[in-house]
Amino acid sequence: MKNSKLRRIVFELKANLKHCKYGLKNKDSFKCSNELSPITGRFWTHQYQLASGIQSDKYLSETYYHNRVEGKLNNYTVAGYLDHKGYIDTVLGSHTIKCLINKISNCIYDENNEIITISQMVDILTAEDGREFVVKVSSGTGGGIGVTIGTFAKVKTTIEKLLNNKTDFIIQPLISQHPELSKFNPTSINTLRLMTMRCHGEIHFVSAILRMGNGGRVDNASSGGISIGMDIFGKLNKRGFNYSLNKIFYTHPFSNIDFADDHHVPHFDEIVALAKEKHKNLKSQDLVSWDLTVDQDGVISIVEYNILWSDISFHQANNGPVFEPFFDFIKELNTKNPKKITI
Repeated sequence: MKNSKLRRIVFELKANLKHCKYGLKNKDSFKCSNELSPITGRFWTHQYQLASGIQSDKYLSETYYHNRVEGKLNNYTVAGYLDHKGYIDTVLGSHTIKCLINKISNCIYDENNEIITISQMVDILTAEDGREFVVKVSSGTGGGIGVTIGTFAKVKTTIEKLLNNKTDFIIQPLISQHPELSKFNPTSINTLRLMTMRCHGEIHFVSAILRMGNGGRVDNASSGGISIGMDIFGKLNKRGFNYSLNKIFYTHPFSNIDFADDHHVPHFDEIVALAKEKHKNLKSQDLVSWDLTVDQDGVISIVEYNILWSDISFHQANNGPVFEPFFDFIKELNTKNPKKITI
């Protein structure tokens, strides 16, 4: 049901009910307007305007975004394969974090794609004392769920559980990130969540936010982390938000770094160019959310990409109505009488 039409209908009903309740508690929201969702969209508009400080009727409600944009631009019939982390190398070809171990179905593969035994897997993971790993469930998870980080002694129980449950998973090395990223929260890999969209055959950059941990090992806002937006040049905004968008951070609570200072995402232009280039590999998916990072040597890596139920709230709360430049295209997607093609 996760990716079905029924799932999207149920989501729309529940989300609209939730935001109608929000509207009743926030009377000023009835004064707001939303071009594409004139009735319930005003409640999303109000919430995003409060966060971003940008007044506009061009915000997308979550329901409109998931059902009328993502739901129409992405082919969900092949999403199960593309969403599986064990195939990311196959799909993208390069610029990914290598999988030391890739367990798919009943087989365990090493980094050379050779089938190995459990004993050989243990030898690989214990070859270097004190080395840390990232263990990820291959599909069906998000928001930092299904991720375990640590030395072999710490992740051993997780691996055993996944093997016994016949769950697909990958194990990757823990990379050393660029100092401009690690300075905010050194204990987590602070990743860039960047969105690209294919529009009339051309791939465009839509929006980017930096997700950083808050003293923990993962950067997801839903796991206690912080999101902060940036401009088209990679310069960070002056404030960030928690998962519920009800708490503003002007300084990082763990590192005490002031966001108002001049902070830039390193190699930002190269990151955007890489995401746009790799989007070409996802021919059936026109809207992609990328998780990327930069290591201490300036090497850009794609941690993963998301094509199902990827978040829009953090982008709009931090960066404003990011889909405004594409409104004509979005309207075309949802016209009741599309132009017929003749050849």
